[in-house]
Amino acid sequence: MVRITKRGITEELDGLLLNRLLKEIKHINKKEDLIKFFNQYLTAEEQIMIKKRLAILLFLKEGKRPKDIQEGLDVSRTTISFVRRGLTKLPKKERKPRKITKEDYKPDRKTSRFPAYRYMPGSGKGRWKFLNR
Repeated sequence: MVRITKRGITEELDGLLLNRLLKEIKHINKKEDLIKFFNQYLTAEEQIMIKKRLAILLFLKEGKRPKDIQEGLDVSRTTISFVRRGLTKLPKKERKPRKITKEDYKPDRKTSRFPAYRYMPGSGKGRWKFLNR
C-alpha cells in the first residue's frame, strides 16, 4: 500500500471527519447499505484489503496457522502479524533511528576503526579498504 502523509489534516479537521464517518456508519443497517458505503468511500483495492484483513482475523480466531492463512489469502506474514497484534491489543513498538553523533566519527580505541563506516554506503573498487587500516 502507498504511504500517505497526514499533512494538512489538523486535529480539528480530524475530529470533524471522524464524526462524519460515524454518522455515515450509523445509517448502515443492511448488507446493501454496507456495499453502497464501501463503493462510495473506498477504491476496489482498499475494499479487498479490508476484506482480507477481516478474513485473517476470522482465521486467527479459528486457530489456523499463519502459514496456511498466508498461502490461502495471498497476504504477507507482516499483515498477519499486524492483525494479530490488533487482536491481542499489543502495543506497536516504536522504533527510533539512532542519530549519528560526533563520537561516531572518532576512531574506536580497541580496533582503531571508524564506527561511522557502518552508516556509509560503499561503492566501487576499494570500498573495503578501511578494514585494512
